[in-house]
Amino acid sequence: MMEWLTWGNGAYLIAIVLGGVATLVATKYKPALKELKEVAQKYNEAMKDGKMSVKEKQELAKECMDVVSAVLKLFVWRW
Repeated sequence: MMEWLTWGNGAYLIAIVLGGVATLVATKYKPALKELKEVAQKYNEAMKDGKMSVKEKQELAKECMDVVSAVLKLFVWRW
């Protein structure tokens, strides 16, 4: 049994476990990341001319509220 538990195999096992955990976390937070991406796109569109109009500010605020909603859904749906 001890010949299987080398430093190389241990490091490989840790890398596989961390990869699995990262995949689970990324899958769980995907809706929130999608909303953050939409906020960044709206901000870039709004700032193309260097100024942000009132309408653009309202659209950006709506997108930010969508992010907050997505994050809350991640944590509240469990309860």
